[in-house]
Amino acid sequence: MKIFQNIFFLLLLIIGFSLSAQDKVRFSDGKELKCKVLGLTDTTVWVGIKAGKKTKEEIIFNKYVFSVVYGDGREVVIYKPNTSDEKAFNVMQMRSYVDGASFARRNYKPYAATCGAFIVGAGGGLIGFWGFLPVIAYDLGIGSYPPRPKTKKKEHLPEVVDQFFTLGYQDVAQKKKAHHVIVGSIAGFASGVIYTYIGLKK
Repeated sequence: MKIFQNIFFLLLLIIGFSLSAQDKVRFSDGKELKCKVLGLTDTTVWVGIKAGKKTKEEIIFNKYVFSVVYGDGREVVIYKPNTSDEKAFNVMQMRSYVDGASFARRNYKPYAATCGAFIVGAGGGLIGFWGFLPVIAYDLGIGSYPPRPKTKKKEHLPEVVDQFFTLGYQDVAQKKKAHHVIVGSIAGFASGVIYTYIGLKK
């Protein structure tokens, strides 16, 4: 009797795991989409995405996808190198690139660059019209500097960090930093202008 109880309990665990497990689409730019993979074709990935109590079906073109990872751990690589392009990454190189890009999306936070942009922007706003020149210089200088991959408290870098992992990391991190620097500069410049305007009113 106890054996049947153990078997029944094990079946419940397996069923519960299969129901809760989610599939995942890994994009070539490091983004990930948790969903239910409904089907694969030579050109598309057909997925179901939960939106509240409903499931929204979408079609994703293969050219944007690196791989599909099923809830049970199975992975199907969608990416196919362009054989006519000598510079195209092979599957292993592309996997490393995607890993680096994903790591940057999860871990890179350009707080220091954003704060610096806000301070420089605020200073430029206090100067006046020509104050945007140092702001632009800062944005071009800091925003164009590619960050290096660093181990974070919550997630350590993989043991092997090759040039393709670094390239994927830097491509994503640099875009994030450039975006935050521009936003920080605009916010700082606007704050400086408003502060100057209020001061003149007094």
